Amino acid sequence: MLKKILLAVLVAFPMTMAAQTVKIGVIDLDAIVKDAPETAEAQKQLQEAQTKYQGDLQKLQEEAQKAFDEYNKLKADPATPAAILERHEKSLGEMQQKIQTHAQTYDNDLQQQQYQLMAPIYDKIQKAAQAVGQEKGLTIIIPTAAAVYMSAEVVDVNPLVKTKLGIK
Repeated sequence: MLKKILLAVLVAFPMTMAAQTVKIGVIDLDAIVKDAPETAEAQKQLQEAQTKYQGDLQKLQEEAQKAFDEYNKLKADPATPAAILERHEKSLGEMQQKIQTHAQTYDNDLQQQQYQLMAPIYDKIQKAAQAVGQEKGLTIIIPTAAAVYMSAEVVDVNPLVKTKLGIK
């Protein structure tokens, strides 16, 4: 008797699992981020910072070029003492190191600024997607790029999320 009950449960279990519907939504985050009005302002701020940093680096490179030209003039003069040449070589090395350090610092700062400016945009999109998922009874929403195959039952939530965010 116990075997019959266990067999009935084992046969019925897959059927009950199959009766549950899994609803999947897909979202193209890049498209929504691109269309978000806050993105343009964030990109503008990043571009301004990048332009400033490039200007600073350009000034440093011009100073280094002047120092290098002066070094070459001194090196071409046979009367220039070796100690002066060594001092200029050391100075050129320090300038090059300074340029590299500044470039790395600027890159890191731009990445940090980008994160700080874009994080609220992604957070807002995530909250809108969660709300759409709950409203539509979706089990999961995945990025469109992660889907290898999509059947007709998959819900494209982009228009719904854009509407929730007020994006046209």
